Amino acid sequence: MHDAPPPERTPLSTLLLKSQRRTFLGVDKQKAIRSFFALNSSAAIIVLALIMIFLLREGVDFLPTYRRELTTYRKAGLEFCDLISRPLAKHQQLCSRLRRAMSASLNTITQPARLRRDAAYQQMREVEEQTRLQRAVLTNQLALIPAPTPEKLSAARLELREATRAAVNRLPATPFLTPAENKQLKRELSLLSPETAELPVVLSLLSSAYIRVDQEAHQSFKPIVEAVEMFETAPDSLHELLDGLKKQARATKELALAEYAAANHKPVDFSGRAAQMTSQIPEISARIAGYISLAEKASSALPDRAGTAEATELLQEVRELLPIHLGEMKSAAKLLPEWRHDKRVTYFQVVVAFFFGDAWITNSSWQDFFGFVPLLAGSVLIALIAVLIATPLSVLAAIYTNQFAGAREQDFIKPIIEFIQAIPSVVLGFIGISLLGDVIKDVSEWSWLQWVPGFPIQERLNMFNAACLLALMALPTMYSLTEDALNNVPRAYIDASDALGATKLQTVFRVVVPAARSGIAAAVLLGLGRVIGETMVVLLVAGNRIAIPDFSAGPGVIFQPAHTLTGIIAQELGEVSRGSSHWQALFMVGIVLFVISLLVNWCARAFVRRFELSKS
Repeated sequence: MHDAPPPERTPLSTLLLKSQRRTFLGVDKQKAIRSFFALNSSAAIIVLALIMIFLLREGVDFLPTYRRELTTYRKAGLEFCDLISRPLAKHQQLCSRLRRAMSASLNTITQPARLRRDAAYQQMREVEEQTRLQRAVLTNQLALIPAPTPEKLSAARLELREATRAAVNRLPATPFLTPAENKQLKRELSLLSPETAELPVVLSLLSSAYIRVDQEAHQSFKPIVEAVEMFETAPDSLHELLDGLKKQARATKELALAEYAAANHKPVDFSGRAAQMTSQIPEISARIAGYISLAEKASSALPDRAGTAEATELLQEVRELLPIHLGEMKSAAKLLPEWRHDKRVTYFQVVVAFFFGDAWITNSSWQDFFGFVPLLAGSVLIALIAVLIATPLSVLAAIYTNQFAGAREQDFIKPIIEFIQAIPSVVLGFIGISLLGDVIKDVSEWSWLQWVPGFPIQERLNMFNAACLLALMALPTMYSLTEDALNNVPRAYIDASDALGATKLQTVFRVVVPAARSGIAAAVLLGLGRVIGETMVVLLVAGNRIAIPDFSAGPGVIFQPAHTLTGIIAQELGEVSRGSSHWQALFMVGIVLFVISLLVNWCARAFVRRFELSKS
């Protein structure tokens, strides 16, 4: 009979690594640790939910509040007035073009005389500025009652005369005057005194010469001058009638607001007041017809060519835009009989007015409008430009660092790029204001770059300036994520490519980069989320013009100023009263911005999951 085999011993390593189940006060330590880390991992979800709840709590009342304001806007008759005043506002834009064309034409004749007159006046202003203190002393002495002693007046006059002569001697000779005129002007300026109100003889002669030349220029370009004057005065009678209607509408709105504020206030007779306004529709239509007739007459009086090529181009623009403007005025006249003060404002109309409105007008004595489109257009356009600039720089830098650079180069490049994240955004904003904006504007004025759309730029604070700085801010994020994606490509792919005889460049751009495309796409999307949520740079550098960019300018649109979703919140939230429609509108913008950020991050995750490599 054989003895039973001894039981197998548990290996020592297993005994050492085996966890001992211990409890403390009846609680399993392992479960407690797991619960602790589970709570920490869910903190982000809790914070996200709290942010959304806070935003919704502050912005949820915006739609009913804005609906009430738009209802008052309609009942009081402000909407009726805007049916005419909105298309009529384009008259000023056309007038501006005509005035620029007229000024450019007149300058061809008046510029030399104007430069001579202005140069002489500038000389006199410089002398007066340099002797400001001495002139003030003498002026005060002359104004004293009783009058000072003759000795004091003589001392003040002598001090002023010496200061004036010293200032005149320091004046450089202006190139717009002849040597004789410069000499005579200095001699007369040295006699300047507050006791004499007459202009120096040279200044009087130069002013008279300019007036004479200006009259000749107006006579030479008489057709343009008369057409501009006719077009500028064309809507005067319509404006006169419209101003009376606006005054009545404002009074009705004030009564309506008082009715809302006091429950026992006397109800406003909206129907009677609206009837007073609609009774003037025939007169309004007649004055619109008169305005259209005068505008067409002024347009037909414009010559085909002006004094300069720029002026001729401006006249052509007016001829093209005027029929559109007059068509809008005719359409507005047809809408007047259809207007009803008691037509209900629906929530759908309020949503459309907010999400598709093209005007963000606040603190207005007329009516506040909260149109989302200008802010969204500015944010999206700036973000896209920034991503277009940052993507090639960050991706190519990551590819070089990861695949081609040596250890020393990596130790040098990586810290520098990652250090950019440590630069405060307000510092970058200062750089954009004081340096980058001026550099871009100066470069745009180079003659050999005038073929670039939008050059020379008019505003140094614009979307391109902001996008360049945002691209710099997004660069470290996109670089780090792209390099991580390249690192995650399995080594077996590279070895297989090398075994097939591929060169280094072929391996990188045909194997490694395509295999990491999901990570690179996610890096670009996260970079987009980074720049679209940036506040300080765009607030300082983007120009803060609340208007939809003029896309008719083509690629040159990127050099226009704009405002953004984040910028409007930072700029206006501290200046509005809590609970007002303006306050709620800003929180609605915050909700939309929050949703956009979530969508961008969700798209990044979707890209990673869609193209991620097989785990096997």
